[in-house]
Amino acid sequence: MLQSRAARLLRAGLIGGHLALLASAVVFGVLHGFYGALWSVLSGLVTVLFFTIGQGIQVVVADADPKVVFAASMTSYVLRAAGLGLLLAAAQAANGRLVGLDPMAIAITAIAVVIGWLAVEIFVFTRLRIPSFDPPADPR
Repeated sequence: MLQSRAARLLRAGLIGGHLALLASAVVFGVLHGFYGALWSVLSGLVTVLFFTIGQGIQVVVADADPKVVFAASMTSYVLRAAGLGLLLAAAQAANGRLVGLDPMAIAITAIAVVIGWLAVEIFVFTRLRIPSFDPPADPR
């Protein structure tokens, strides 16, 4: 039951994230040309991947004991954040060699994807049928 709800939220987030990525890529393609669109797409894909891995872990452990869910969530977050840190360090090391780097496209796209992901996920969450009571005990 919990796993199906978590999967619905994952699908919702993927839809919102990809819509925001598409819109950002078009805007930066028009405003900053090819490299604006390229860096926008790369930033959006990294952001979508970050959220997909985290939400995917939630889907896998949704029906587990709450301690397991917490441990999996925290471990996933620490590893994903460390991965982003390594990616940033690699980008800093290759700063002069990154052709057409567009920091504005990277930052704004990442923010837009996060907002798009969360907006659609919240929209779907508000429409989930989650009982606010415990199921009745077995009448036998």
